[in-house]
Amino acid sequence: MKALSFWIIICLPVLIFSQENRTLISGTVRSDTLHIENAHVINKTSNKGSITNKLGQFKISAKKGDTLIVSDIQYQGEIIVLSAQQVRVGYLDIQLEVLTNELEEIVLKQYGNMAEELGLPNAGKKPLSKVERNLNAYSQKSTPMVILQALLFKPGGIDDIYNIVSGNRKRDRKLKQLMDQDFRQEQNNTIGAQIRAYLKDDFFIKEVEIPEELIEPYIRYCMPKGLPRLYREQRLIEVIDILLKSKEEFLKWNAEDFPE
Repeated sequence: MKALSFWIIICLPVLIFSQENRTLISGTVRSDTLHIENAHVINKTSNKGSITNKLGQFKISAKKGDTLIVSDIQYQGEIIVLSAQQVRVGYLDIQLEVLTNELEEIVLKQYGNMAEELGLPNAGKKPLSKVERNLNAYSQKSTPMVILQALLFKPGGIDDIYNIVSGNRKRDRKLKQLMDQDFRQEQNNTIGAQIRAYLKDDFFIKEVEIPEELIEPYIRYCMPKGLPRLYREQRLIEVIDILLKSKEEFLKWNAEDFPE
């Protein structure tokens, strides 16, 4: 029995290795001559990860065809599909580019804010638009309740009835809804552009197998699946999973809505 246990202990690592068939690869992550500490190196294929040390060095198990994702919040990410040569050499020198945000030209003006200087409540809050001010002033009660309050001579009753009958309340609610939709769309466009710049077009063309002209529509299609929140939280593996798994339904949707 002891002899059997001994051979199981000896053979188990060999069996595991044969199943995984991965070797330990080392490497360095840097930007020019600067070594990047605490960069994430993730083997997407095996779902294992590593973090670089103070010298930008890391070690990770991998094999030919594995996809490595290298990321750091201050740098543009890198996606590497390992070749047989890279696995044989056993060392990776990974260069990341500094992440830069291009801003449109702006004109700076200095305004005094006495409310902030005095520490008054709500001093730093964004001013409400005209539509938002109107909605705050309108009664949010149902029409029968507004009519009842007007009959009881409650303050604002006649004004509330006028806003309902004239359609002001309904119109401003619709305008606010459209404004919110525009704001969300603008945010999604910005995040979509950041995701495309981060993953690069090669990822969409080679990994997802989406034609270059459909990359932007594809990212927009995937947005309702939670991409903005996941990207803001730097949950990059989940972002990539969504992009990899949504291709078939996107192509079907695209063919139905935009037939050739």
